[in-house]
Amino acid sequence: MLEDDHERFRVDARRRVLTLGVGAAGLFAVLIGRLFNLQVLRGGAYRDLAENNRISLQPLPAPRGRVFDRFERMLVENSPNYRLVAIPEISGPVSELVGRIRQITELSDEQIEQVLKQAKRQRAFLPLKIKSHLSWSELSRIETRIHELPGVEIQAQARRHYPHGALLAHVLGYLGEVTERDRKRFPNFRYRAGDLIGKTGIERAFETQLRGHEGVREMEVNAIGRRVRELARREPDQGRDLTLTIDLDLQRDAEAALGENSGAVVALDPRNGEVLAMASSPSYDPNRFIEGFRSDEWRELITDPFRPLSNKAVQGRYPPGSTFKIVVALAALESGKISPHEKLFCGGHLTRHDHRFHCWRRGGHGSVNLKQAMAQSCDVYFYRVAEKLGIDTIHDMADRLGFGRQSGIALGGERRGINPSREWKKANLGKIWFPGETLISAIGQGYNLATPLQLANMMAAVANGGVLYKPTLVRPARGREPQVLRHTRLRPEDLAFVKEALEEVVHGARGTAHNGRPELVRAGGKTGTSQVVRHKREASGKIIKDDDPTLRDHALYVSYAPADDPVLAIAAVVEHGGGGGSVAAPVVKQVMDGHFARRKQWWERRAL
Repeated sequence: MLEDDHERFRVDARRRVLTLGVGAAGLFAVLIGRLFNLQVLRGGAYRDLAENNRISLQPLPAPRGRVFDRFERMLVENSPNYRLVAIPEISGPVSELVGRIRQITELSDEQIEQVLKQAKRQRAFLPLKIKSHLSWSELSRIETRIHELPGVEIQAQARRHYPHGALLAHVLGYLGEVTERDRKRFPNFRYRAGDLIGKTGIERAFETQLRGHEGVREMEVNAIGRRVRELARREPDQGRDLTLTIDLDLQRDAEAALGENSGAVVALDPRNGEVLAMASSPSYDPNRFIEGFRSDEWRELITDPFRPLSNKAVQGRYPPGSTFKIVVALAALESGKISPHEKLFCGGHLTRHDHRFHCWRRGGHGSVNLKQAMAQSCDVYFYRVAEKLGIDTIHDMADRLGFGRQSGIALGGERRGINPSREWKKANLGKIWFPGETLISAIGQGYNLATPLQLANMMAAVANGGVLYKPTLVRPARGREPQVLRHTRLRPEDLAFVKEALEEVVHGARGTAHNGRPELVRAGGKTGTSQVVRHKREASGKIIKDDDPTLRDHALYVSYAPADDPVLAIAAVVEHGGGGGSVAAPVVKQVMDGHFARRKQWWERRAL
């Protein structure tokens, strides 16, 4: 019995030892397998992960390219931005720190509130921005007492700066923080939250050239991300500099001539389509988009009824008024429906289909030929010519001169305007064309709408003999030909006659643009006054003026000079300014006087 019990005990013991052995062997096999998986199969991935934990790659933003005018004068630059930052784990409680800093430099309650909020959101060993855009006096005060502020330092960064403030703002544009929509525009570039990107103007149009290539800094960090030391650095590449076609002096003249008026001035070189000046008023200071707006400032900017953020030179659409008579005159001469010396009678109005179409001159102009009708801007003469031509002929000539089309200038938001026709009205309004609409189209009213850039480009084509160039803002490479939008193929004899008439508008005894006569050169030009609303009239036909300034007529003027060898073509629109001859023509005269006075001085210095 005892021997059987002993034998059973030995068998159980061997079984337990065997079971434990098998279990231990299995556990060991699992450990080996896990080690093999970690060390061999996934070892590379874990090595990379460990390396990335040790090395932090920090981007170094690239300074954007600078922008110059055609004479290499600075328009946009990068200035140093000195900012005050602190490491809270060294400097101590942020609330106490800002209190000490406030004794040295000004910190508003709003700024302090933002600093405290940011301090709660980030870790204590990361730099905390206290204040940006430090002035030299602030820098000086802080530098002398920096030893009292442990963990506080002054950092320098490149900041976009527009040295001329609101001057040329609509051409240069402004920067803003990148959005998801911006990222979709540039899928090949890696933008991070908080990066600045061109939102309008040149800054937007040439974003890829201006932005440059960012650098990178390899920082050794510990397990919780604290910087230990810098291991390597690749400096950023600054963006490409741009030289514009803009003449800064001419731009100043254009903006000064507009003054407090709302409107636009566009000046082109008719020989190649280069934009020499593009003013839109009122304007804004693009530096404020870098510094940041107060809420009341931003509200005031976006609710301003005169739309300071809109570039009226390419986005404003206005009835061209009598400046459109240039188009009708060229169409009439080319079609042969009117001879240059044929006279038509103006008695102050023309009655058609029980409707009276008025001339701006209540008593009429009598019998006038084309040159006289242009010089005196006789409406009835052009009503009669329009009846001979029909809307299709007028539409075709306007199309050849760029109306109703975008020019393709490198600025966002350019509008087409409207060059009406039977097809346009049917397609857009679902209605047929009426004969009376042809008459009012001939004087630039009705459905006609044009941008100041289109008006300037039309004038440039007339001035240069019929070539419609694509307006350009960036100087082309040396030897590169200007881009032609269209050869209008106008007959030289028709152009010569119209140019004689336009010179008569400015220098003739009864010309409507005597207020636009430049001091140093002869010029050609055409005034325009376009109705914002249909005027009420007395039974005699006299216009009843409305006191509301927002219902006043727009004033327009297009011109080129010198008359015999044009180097400047200009269009000016003054919103609700009144008469083109009395308001817009003097604006252009001021711009031309400044420009040709400088040219004269330059030639005189060169002759010495």
